[in-house]
Amino acid sequence: MHVSDIINVLRPSDWITVIYLVITGVLACIFHKNLRWWGLYVVCRIGAICGLLWLAISPEESLLLPLQVLRDWYPIATILIFYLEIPPLVQMMQQRYFDDPVIEWEDRLFNGQPSIYLSARFPSKWLSELLHLCYFSYYPIVFGLVTVLYLQGRHEAFHEVVFGEILTFNLCLIWYIFMPVMGPYYKFEKIRGPLAEGHVFKLVHMILSMASSKGTAFPSSHCAIGVIVVLYAARYDPVTFAIMCPFGVGLVIGTVYARMHYAVDAILGTVLAVVVFGAAPHLYRLLL
Repeated sequence: MHVSDIINVLRPSDWITVIYLVITGVLACIFHKNLRWWGLYVVCRIGAICGLLWLAISPEESLLLPLQVLRDWYPIATILIFYLEIPPLVQMMQQRYFDDPVIEWEDRLFNGQPSIYLSARFPSKWLSELLHLCYFSYYPIVFGLVTVLYLQGRHEAFHEVVFGEILTFNLCLIWYIFMPVMGPYYKFEKIRGPLAEGHVFKLVHMILSMASSKGTAFPSSHCAIGVIVVLYAARYDPVTFAIMCPFGVGLVIGTVYARMHYAVDAILGTVLAVVVFGAAPHLYRLLL
């Protein structure tokens, strides 16, 4: 098989994944002195690219059903995988976090820290629970629309949404490497008192205590993916849009109210989603 044949069978989402793996692999080699087990990162990336290429060049009819499903769904799985592995990578170039300038921007733009004063000014337990629920909705939002499209057999729309999600997310990841920001979750004191007694509050913070990645605050990938999926839902499935839209709006607000992100994180994540949503169709066709 020639190189041109391999290029022709790669999907747009494959290209985004390979490009991310190559960029981070090259950076790991360049800044290996600041990255423990850097060789393992590089070897895993080479292995992942080889596995991806094997799936891509294998005739679909020759693949077992689980491998066919893996071929379609692995890009979405990388959202979790890449998120969990990013903390060491954000310190290989910059051995610091850029929270101080972001906090200064917050002070200038909002005359204070919205991530602190929102919950202080609106100390309603039901509001806190609702916004924490919206924050938690990020997880079903990531998988929700693509699952609906996949089960409906709308595979082209499925692949376009997958492409938009991973393009948005991988842009955030690359940004984190060059400008890591901890965010209020690590920088400020957590919400105390009656609000912290809510069941949803406890669930969200339990999950974050096990699976939060330091240095991934600016921009908010939660907001970016939440917003772009809602935009895609408006385009492809009105029923899903009607369900997701309130949660998407609450997610953007909730990331700040719950002290997960600075307000500028949420704003920039939203802007990134809108920009990618506009540009993704053109890039998708270019990579077909």
